Amino acid sequence: MKAEQFSKNVLSLDPGIRFAGVMEKSGHLHAGVRRSDTEEYLKGRNTEISFAQSAYIVDLRKMFTQELGSLRSVIYAYDKVKLISIPVKEHVLVISTEPRTDSDAIVEKVLSYIKSVEPELSLYPPANIVDEEKKEALQNLYRSGISEELIAEQLDLDVNTVKMLIAEIK
Repeated sequence: MKAEQFSKNVLSLDPGIRFAGVMEKSGHLHAGVRRSDTEEYLKGRNTEISFAQSAYIVDLRKMFTQELGSLRSVIYAYDKVKLISIPVKEHVLVISTEPRTDSDAIVEKVLSYIKSVEPELSLYPPANIVDEEKKEALQNLYRSGISEELIAEQLDLDVNTVKMLIAEIK
């Protein structure tokens, strides 16, 4: 199952979910779906900043796994919305819900769903989401001997996406 379908399925888990999307650890959203009857509160650059911050916080909180156990979710509660971030494989699932929604119940539903589909879950974006300019830059960086990790950082891509694209150009 690809990230687009996964996001749609998560959105359908509960009527209180307003948005569900999959982003890379860099904060780059590569699949997401919003319930059509909801208002979009964050727009433009603010959305990008929110995603990047959520990805960073999830990655940062993982450092306490040894002492606290596996990170299940990070929840922010605002007056207008709740934002939930859940680590899924090498990605982050971002969800927004109505403010009065039981976020713990949503997290449990989502974690149960993830567990049921995990073997068939492939969240890496298709190569066609990377434009030709970025592919050319990737090719040049790769041929110059730069590591896959640095290429991913330079181009704001997930390392596994970089590896997939490199395999295509070989």
